[in-house]
Amino acid sequence: MNIAVKLSEHHFRQFLIFNILKRLKLYKSPAIFASILTFSALISFLMHKVEGAVLLGIVLLVVGLGVPVVYFSTFFSSVKRQVAMQKLNPPRLVYTLEFSQESPLLHISNDKEKADYRWQDVHHAYIEKESIYLFLTKDKAFLLPFDVLQDKQATIKLIEAKLGRERCSNHS
Repeated sequence: MNIAVKLSEHHFRQFLIFNILKRLKLYKSPAIFASILTFSALISFLMHKVEGAVLLGIVLLVVGLGVPVVYFSTFFSSVKRQVAMQKLNPPRLVYTLEFSQESPLLHISNDKEKADYRWQDVHHAYIEKESIYLFLTKDKAFLLPFDVLQDKQATIKLIEAKLGRERCSNHS
């Protein structure tokens, strides 16, 4: 199987959002922070008869809701910058992957370099709605958008056969 990956801004943006919010779950800290401060604000509002409690509640609520808003607006601004830096409009060929049922190796190349990886060393594959994210390590991934695959189901079956169910997450 030979897959020439032409990556678009859309698919790269989807990957960044998947990686940060779904795989790494980096939304949890701001959500927990917002919950704790909002709960504290509600307690302050319930104690409205105590001098300064309402003011404290307002401050806690503003900070508790403001920090996550700033976090997520910064996150999406960063995603927009990273997508622009990749110069993927129009979509361009970024790498080619070659693999087969018989070979224990995954061959990856681009216009500058070639590398071989053993399937047994591949960290994980995430099969999502529009793409497969093939993580060679916990931090290095290759994106396989479904629209560049000739046979989506055959590719998924081959990757699942190479990695096993424990190293594949299928959410398609």
